[in-house]
Amino acid sequence: LDPNLNAMENAKKYFNRYGKLKRTYEALSTLTKETFAELSHLESVSNALEIARDENDLAMIKEELIECGYMKRHGRNQKKRQGKSKPLHYISSDGFHMYVGKNNLQNEELTFSLANGNDWWFHAKGMPGSHVIVKAENKELPDSTFEEAGKLAGYYSKGKNADKVEIDYLQKKNVKKPNGAAAGFVVYYTNYSLTIHPDISDIRQIE
Repeated sequence: LDPNLNAMENAKKYFNRYGKLKRTYEALSTLTKETFAELSHLESVSNALEIARDENDLAMIKEELIECGYMKRHGRNQKKRQGKSKPLHYISSDGFHMYVGKNNLQNEELTFSLANGNDWWFHAKGMPGSHVIVKAENKELPDSTFEEAGKLAGYYSKGKNADKVEIDYLQKKNVKKPNGAAAGFVVYYTNYSLTIHPDISDIRQIE
């Protein structure tokens, strides 16, 4: 305590100090969350660059970076005409169509435009990676299709070179996009999990 202050003045001094520290902590906590979200987004862009196969894929990634403010659009603020960049398309050994987003914009399109509520959604747990959609066509998926979709989600993620990758999967109707979230960012609260070796050599790609 400060001997030059009385009890009330000392109490006020420490209360003010507490208030300042509390405001600093709250500001830093918010900044930490925002920074973590931004880093996660940039890591997902890095993963998309590894998956990209041609100039059209790269152009789509560039468009996302422009929309997020990381790059400036040159010219008259018009989007450069792009060729068609399509998600990867596989078919399971049981005949179910499986789609893989190559970047965040494609992930967004697959999950919230292509997929129906009862289709199945797959993603590598806790790391950047592609959204994988399995079109269920109102049928029950066999175990082998779940495993093959999980392999695709593991292979097209940062865990590609790992021996084992944990995969979250659930029906698309339980996948939500928070208001104002970046493209491809979703949340979910109830899911199943499987652990796979991300080898897709036996999965047939079409188109």
